[in-house]
Amino acid sequence: MVFTNNIIIVFIGIFFLIYFLLFEFRFTKKYHLTSQSRSKYIAISSLLFYATWYPPAIFLLIYHTILGVYGGKLISRTKQKTSLFYIITLSLLPLVVFKYYGFFIELTHLESYTLDLILPLGLSFYTFSMIGYYVDVYHQKIKANQSFLTLLLFIAFWPHLAAGPILRAKNIFSNVFKEEKLTTLTVTIALTLIAIGLVKKLLIADNIGAYVNWNISYGIESMSIAEAWATILGFTAQIYADFSGYSDMAIGFALLMGFKLPANFNYPYRATSVTEFWHRWHISLSTWFRDYLYFPLGGSKNGPYKTYLNIMIVFVLSGIWHGAGIGFAIWGAIHGAILIIEKILGKRYFRLYASLRWLITFMLIVIAWSFFRLDFPQAILLIQKMFGFNHSLFINMGSPYHILSISLLLIYPILDHLCRFYLVDKEGYPMLNRNPLSILVLSVLLLLAFTFSGSPLPFIYFEF
Repeated sequence: MVFTNNIIIVFIGIFFLIYFLLFEFRFTKKYHLTSQSRSKYIAISSLLFYATWYPPAIFLLIYHTILGVYGGKLISRTKQKTSLFYIITLSLLPLVVFKYYGFFIELTHLESYTLDLILPLGLSFYTFSMIGYYVDVYHQKIKANQSFLTLLLFIAFWPHLAAGPILRAKNIFSNVFKEEKLTTLTVTIALTLIAIGLVKKLLIADNIGAYVNWNISYGIESMSIAEAWATILGFTAQIYADFSGYSDMAIGFALLMGFKLPANFNYPYRATSVTEFWHRWHISLSTWFRDYLYFPLGGSKNGPYKTYLNIMIVFVLSGIWHGAGIGFAIWGAIHGAILIIEKILGKRYFRLYASLRWLITFMLIVIAWSFFRLDFPQAILLIQKMFGFNHSLFINMGSPYHILSISLLLIYPILDHLCRFYLVDKEGYPMLNRNPLSILVLSVLLLLAFTFSGSPLPFIYFEF
């Protein structure tokens, strides 16, 4: 479900035209359209949106909805951990089969049992949303919802369905019956978020991604130091612009429907520690792992060594959540190890100058991205090239690799993090940045996005 795809743009336009006519104008009062009618319209539209990708995958949404109706009821009635475990296992089953079956076959060399499975779009995201729902019901933070319609809307909600953010049931359920009223301010925030997302995707991610893909496909073996750094810095910008761009648009579209979602990114490359980075990057995932895995494991309550173990478990599993591969596990383990080191160092680390801490943090994050983007041997080779091993030359005359183009496009994430086109309030929700310079820069970038949009690339997180 690519928001920048022409067909999807038409669908979105038709969706909101009908939505506003039915639920935001006087027609609502005349025909007594209820919140249930609104939920039904959004849920059915979400199924139609999803069907544009692969119609049979709708049955997975139905499966999770039915499981949610009866599973939530069972957990609420029995209040037993065995019931919770049973329902979560059933919820995870499709994810394990579709996402990890091939990896299991590869590890066990059982090629005769290979199945040609298509990973359903957004499966990881709505599976985690439902697991959070079951745990919240078990802890009596929310009541089990037995409405098929409401649970279908929660699972299939089209702005988030393909690539998140991970939704919280309490937030969505409350907005089903008490929507965020559309005012000039909320519409302005929503349109600003959509504009920011378009700039990130069209101007930055699609352009810089093409250059990064070219450099990698041409081969890492012959890269110079500069070319290796340009490639990984390009991916660092691409994955941020691509994923946060989708999240920004999703949150903006949701707000136009009266659903107020928290920000999923808060300028993560401003972080001066990896701990802070995870308070700013993919916030819905990091808080999900904190609330539904780290805290249940004991958090930091059982001494330092158990705390370090819990951190490592969380981040390795976070890496594996992204993909079935050694590289993703290593990427997660690197982040976990750095967080542990930061905890051990404590205040001593924060005595360093903020600018030095920022540089250390950014360098570590960039290096870790190598394992996220490449398989293990290639990642090691790229890191070797970055630091001048194997007698790499700094400049290759007549090089086929792109350095200048990537370097120019890197200006955007710098502008984005300096100008901060939206701000995040104390409760974690996006709000307008009324700084005239920020508004002016965003306006210019939006014009450039429609003028110099790159070749359309799939959103990176569609793979997860």
